[in-house]
Amino acid sequence: MLAFRQRATYLHARLPPSRLVNAAFAGLQDSAPRSAVLALHARVKDVSPSAWKDPRFVQVWGPRGAVYVVPAHDVAVFTLGRLPRNPVLVSAVRAAAEKAKRALRARQAQPGRDVSDRAVEANFRELRIASMTGAVRIEWNGATTSWRLVEPPTQAPEPARLELARRFLRSVGPSTPKEFAWWSGGWAGSFSSSTREELSDAEQTFRSLKKELIEVELEGRNEWVLRTDRSRLERAAPVESVRLLPAGDPYLASADRTLLVPQPRLRSELWPKSVWPGSLLVNGALLGTWRRQLGRVTVRAWRPLGADVKEAVEEEVSGMPIESARKEVRWSKSDAPL
Repeated sequence: MLAFRQRATYLHARLPPSRLVNAAFAGLQDSAPRSAVLALHARVKDVSPSAWKDPRFVQVWGPRGAVYVVPAHDVAVFTLGRLPRNPVLVSAVRAAAEKAKRALRARQAQPGRDVSDRAVEANFRELRIASMTGAVRIEWNGATTSWRLVEPPTQAPEPARLELARRFLRSVGPSTPKEFAWWSGGWAGSFSSSTREELSDAEQTFRSLKKELIEVELEGRNEWVLRTDRSRLERAAPVESVRLLPAGDPYLASADRTLLVPQPRLRSELWPKSVWPGSLLVNGALLGTWRRQLGRVTVRAWRPLGADVKEAVEEEVSGMPIESARKEVRWSKSDAPL
């Protein structure tokens, strides 16, 4: 299953630059510092520090209330695809969008005024809710978020919801409605609603996709996978690559963290209550964490690493698409080369 995920999200071999957008088919969380660009670097050759600005991408508020970089032609999937089905909640989304439009238009009518999250007379929560209509676009530069109005997608919400679930299953393989609700959700809190509402929507989505899904057993649990992916799942072979995955990377953005990192102590290190580090992926296994300060990357391995792996880590850092004149790797004390 993990080998399937790694291959499905292009962690086995880097794509050519012409396929940059393919690497973002399930969306890329863009937490600081520019996680989306580092996630692209883990999957595509010759990624530049400004790759997030590529006209083939847009930024939206995505799953779990995070900034996401998504393919421009898939805006409907990552906006309308997250709309709740409850008519009362849909009305609240529409109302928030109308308020955001009025506020943004008023600001844009005043030349020289900054149309940012601090300048718009609609609160942050309402702007995030409004984003689900696809009519409000954002640009996060690492410090502030700018907002602008765009023509909303013409697609109906239901096909977008189903396509979002397909993207999820394509990227993670066998899963459940509960895990999909976690992956795609985050809107319940915005409405002071119960997460049960998100789960109900996810269950409805899986029911609607029933003909496209097949049930499989994983460690005694029944889960669902796309029928078209079953053969790829059955023959998925372990990957042979070394990658530095940023916090929020698609491979890490799943609810089943025990499957990714079985040891509780290591899970708490990779997903602490404070700022999350990135993770070190070696031949299909998560073997450590890393943090970056400018061009210095500090790696903490969870077990001794061979010289070939350390050399591969050095190469990964040297190729990082970051604006730093000097790049270097530092190994945490307990894991310094002997």
